[in-house]
Amino acid sequence: MFSKETHVLVVDDSLNIRRIVVDSLQRLGFSKITTAEDAVEALGKLKFFVKTPHAIGLVLSDLNMPGPSGLDFLKQVRSEKDFITLPFVLVTTESEKGAVIEAAGAGVSGYVVKPFNLETLTKKIKEAWKKHNPDAS
Repeated sequence: MFSKETHVLVVDDSLNIRRIVVDSLQRLGFSKITTAEDAVEALGKLKFFVKTPHAIGLVLSDLNMPGPSGLDFLKQVRSEKDFITLPFVLVTTESEKGAVIEAAGAGVSGYVVKPFNLETLTKKIKEAWKKHNPDAS
C-alpha cells in the first residue's frame, strides 16, 4: 500500500468534492495532500514538485471537469517522461463508461465511482498501488 508519507494530488473542479476526498485521505492517514481545481493547475503542481523531495506519488482526479477533462489530464501526464508510471486514479460517475474505456487505453491506474465511501476509496487506492507494484506483497 502507499506509504502514509505519499504526496497525493487531488484534482476536482468542485470544492465540496475536493474537501470530501481530502477528508477521506486524511482519515486514511495521508497528510501530504495538494489540491487543484482544474487540469492546468494540477499539471503545474505536478511539474513544480517533480524534482523535490515532496514529489507527488498519487493523483486522484475528477474525470468530468471544464477545460481539459480528467481524461485530457491523464493523457498529458502519461505523455511526460517524469510521470509515465505515476499512479493515477480517476473519479467518475456511473454514466461516464465510454470515457472510462478510453482512459484504460491511456494508462489509468484505477477508478473510483461517485458517490463513494471510505472503504471503496481505500480499495481503489490499494488496487492502484498493486498495479504499479505487482511484485510487492
